[in-house]
Amino acid sequence: MGLRIASTPHQGPCVLVSCTSDAPSPLAQSVIQRIGQHLRPRGLGTDLVSLTTILNSTPKQRGSQAPVLILADDSVSDSALNRIADALSQHLCPALVLIPDTHAHAAMLFQGAGIMCEAIDIDPAQAAVILWTLAQRQPAIQQLANELTLTELSINSVNTEMLKLHEELASAATIQREYMPKALPEIDGIDMGIVYRPASYVSGDIYDIVELDEHHTGFFLADAVGHGVPAALMTMVISQGLHKTEGKGDKLRIVEPAEALRRLNTTMTKNAGEQARFATAAYAIHDKRNNTITVAGAGHPPSLLVRAGTGEVEQIESQGPLLGVFADLEFEQTTHQLNPGDVFIIYSDGFEVAFPKQDAEGDERKRPTLTYIQELTDAGSGEHALDHAIATLESHLDAQCGSLHQPDDITALFMSCAGSLEPTGV
Repeated sequence: MGLRIASTPHQGPCVLVSCTSDAPSPLAQSVIQRIGQHLRPRGLGTDLVSLTTILNSTPKQRGSQAPVLILADDSVSDSALNRIADALSQHLCPALVLIPDTHAHAAMLFQGAGIMCEAIDIDPAQAAVILWTLAQRQPAIQQLANELTLTELSINSVNTEMLKLHEELASAATIQREYMPKALPEIDGIDMGIVYRPASYVSGDIYDIVELDEHHTGFFLADAVGHGVPAALMTMVISQGLHKTEGKGDKLRIVEPAEALRRLNTTMTKNAGEQARFATAAYAIHDKRNNTITVAGAGHPPSLLVRAGTGEVEQIESQGPLLGVFADLEFEQTTHQLNPGDVFIIYSDGFEVAFPKQDAEGDERKRPTLTYIQELTDAGSGEHALDHAIATLESHLDAQCGSLHQPDDITALFMSCAGSLEPTGV
């Protein structure tokens, strides 16, 4: 981007000179001539062009680095001066505007727009220095303007891609929720509740509560190792790989929890690619005929069994390894007798970092604590109805520092076998 080459005999860069009137007055002609005399020793010539040509031309047409000298006469209106200031600012035009004493108030207008403005009786040598300085600094200003334009284009492109990504993740979250219960099933004699809080659009946790037959209800919770989209995609594989029943009608058979996890692990290891994906899981089946619950786990946090009346907590440890690590593994299951009012809880390991230490800062907030055990126990303690207890638990989650940006997905399933959490005698 070189300076505009003058059309006059002067060979070299040129200052574009214009007047607000169609024909320069004798005073304007004298000012132009004297300023031109001081410009020539600095290697700058002058080229008289119409004001309309300057204001309507783009920087490229005008010569983006060529300084402009505009002389205003006594008859110019304030609105015309406003238009001149707007045009110069829009094109980042390096300009010196000379105004008569009758329009001295216009100086604030031009100076507020970052445009040099002086009285028309300025010392010609000083005016020449200003125009030469404008010519020297303009290449840097134009380069910054070009870089700013490119940055704005890049930002717009990034914003477009971010909006597209937002829409895709929102769609992915909708699809993932379709693989989970739209509502908890209503089963006589059983109260249920759920706390489900993805850390992002999609979750690495997936759960299912399903009535297997008239006597049995299955409770499943899996946590894919990792976060975000990869973990969410893994939950799709898990949800399709868990076989809870087989056969139909009179030949329907309920698959035991240990067998269901074994089959799921076989599916995951069989289809594993070069980069293995792991998951933890817990699967429990409640039999309301004898009020027992059979539990199997795969590297999952221990399930909790809160006894009614006493408030004692039994931790049912997960006996099996992670899913997706080794093929042909057997999983163990245990059966536990429930009493009226007891609460069974399956939860994901996101609870371990959901209740940080008080006054913790930075990475300290992401370190596991044991507070969650007491919080989950309180929710199943039998002091209130299950829905009220879960609402209290969620309010405690909301009160934690950083709860709007939780570090991990949070999921917990609650089941009470008496239709009420009111304490009963021991």
